[in-house]
Amino acid sequence: MTLTPRLDLRQAQSLTMTQRLRQAIDLLQMSALELENAVDAELEKNPFLEREGDSAEDVFEQSSGDIRGDVASLPDGGEIPLDTNDEPTEDSFYEQAGNEESQSFDFMDVWSGAGAKGARDDDFSALDLCEARKVSLERFLSEKIESAFSGNDLQTANSMLEKLDGGGYLTQPLTKDEESLLPRLQAIAPTGVFARNLAECLALQLKERDRFDPAMAAMLDHLDLVGAREFKKLSKLCGVDENDISDMVAELRRLNPKPAADFEDSQAAAVIPDVLLRKTKTGSFIVELNQAVLPRVLINRTYAAEVSAFAGRDKQAKKFLNEQLSNANFLIKALNQRAETILKVATEIVERQRDFFDKGAAGLKPMVLKDVAEAVELHESTVSRVTQQKYIATPLGTFELKYFFSQGVGSDGDYSGQAVKSKIKALIDNEKPDSVLSDEALVVLLKREGIDIARRTVAKYRESMGIPTSARRKRDKRLILTRK
Repeated sequence: MTLTPRLDLRQAQSLTMTQRLRQAIDLLQMSALELENAVDAELEKNPFLEREGDSAEDVFEQSSGDIRGDVASLPDGGEIPLDTNDEPTEDSFYEQAGNEESQSFDFMDVWSGAGAKGARDDDFSALDLCEARKVSLERFLSEKIESAFSGNDLQTANSMLEKLDGGGYLTQPLTKDEESLLPRLQAIAPTGVFARNLAECLALQLKERDRFDPAMAAMLDHLDLVGAREFKKLSKLCGVDENDISDMVAELRRLNPKPAADFEDSQAAAVIPDVLLRKTKTGSFIVELNQAVLPRVLINRTYAAEVSAFAGRDKQAKKFLNEQLSNANFLIKALNQRAETILKVATEIVERQRDFFDKGAAGLKPMVLKDVAEAVELHESTVSRVTQQKYIATPLGTFELKYFFSQGVGSDGDYSGQAVKSKIKALIDNEKPDSVLSDEALVVLLKREGIDIARRTVAKYRESMGIPTSARRKRDKRLILTRK
C-alpha cells in the first residue's frame, strides 16, 4: 500500500469556555456562603456595584418581590459607548454569556433559565435557626440559652457556659443548681457538649442513636481497657463475647470525642437553606426562595454618570469603565438567573416528591437527574449543579436537594432507596425480642409489600443505617431483659 499526503477538510463542534460562561457556571455551583463571599469580592473590585440600601440616593429602588438587580448602561451623554441590547430572554442568557467567541455549541445545554419570582420574607420566623451565618460555639449556645431559660435558671446556664473548655467539656466542679440544670443544657447543645468527661460525651451520642445499653455503659466505665485493647477483660465486664466487643469498639470509634470541633477558631458553618417550603392550611405546598441569602446587588447609576463625565476623552479610562459596567451588568443578570433556576428545579422536586413531604422517608419516590432535567428543560449537568450544596427548609427538616434523587429499587423500580431503608428500619424497630428478623426474613417481608430486592441489598441498607446484625440485636435484647 502506498502512502500519499492528502488534505482533508473536516467540520467539528467544540466548546470554548469563555470567562463569562465560566463565571455563570461557577455562581450556579456555589453554596449560599460561597456566593456571599464571591459577591463581596466583586463589590470590592467593581466601583459601579453596591448592595441595595448602601446608598439609597444613588440607586434605583426595586419592588420587594423582584429578585433582579438594577441593570444599566452609561448615559448617552457620558461619551463612553456601550453596546446595550435589549434585555436577553432567559432562553438566550447563556448564548449571550458565551458570545465573546464564535461557536456552534448550544449554551442552553449547560444552563438555561426559568420563569419565577422571588419569595416573601414573612411567614418564616420558625426557620431563623437556619440563618446564613458563621458563629462561635459561645455565641451559638448563648442564643440557645437565651431562648430556653429565664430568671435564675438563665443566670445559672450562662455561668455554666463560661465553664466550657475549648473542646466543649465541663471540666470545672458544678454546684447543685448547675447539676440539676445540666440535662437541659445537654439537650439543647450539640450532642456531647456540656459533658463532664469523655465517657459522658460518648454516652450522650450513643443515647441519641438509641445505642446506649448496659453493655455499652460497662464499656464506657472502662475506656482505659478499650485503649489497651484488653478485649477479654472487657468481654467479662460487659457480659458479651469478644466479637460483640469488637463491634462495640468500632461503634465507639464512629463517635465524636470532640463535640466542639465544628466550632474551631470560633466559627462554624451553619446549613443555609436556599429554598423554603411551607404547607398551607389546605394542604398545598408553596416553594419560595430564601430572600435572606439572595444578594441584593445594584448599579450606582449616579456614580456611573459622574465618573463618565470625569473620564472625558481619556480612551484608557473609558475602556476600563466600560468593562467594569459591562461586568456589573452581567453579574446582576447571572445572579438573577441562578436564583430563578434554583427555584424552578426545587419546585419540580417538590412536585414529584409530594408523598415524601406528607408521609416522610417512606413516601420518597425514585427520581433521577434526567427526570427533572426533562421536565424543566435543562441539561442534566445543570440540574446536578443546582442540587449540590443547595438546601431546602421544610416542615420535616432541612435537606440538600440531591437527597431527593435515587435510583428505583426492586424488580419494578417503584421504590427509592431511602423509602426501602425506612421500611427496613420500621420492621426492625417493631421486631419482638424473641423473634428478631434476619436479613432473609426482611427480604420475605419486603417482598410481601411488593419490594423485591436481594438479601445483600438489605444487608447493605441495614449497615448504612448503623443497624447491627440479627445475631447482635438478639444478644443485645436478651442482655437488656436479663438485667431488668
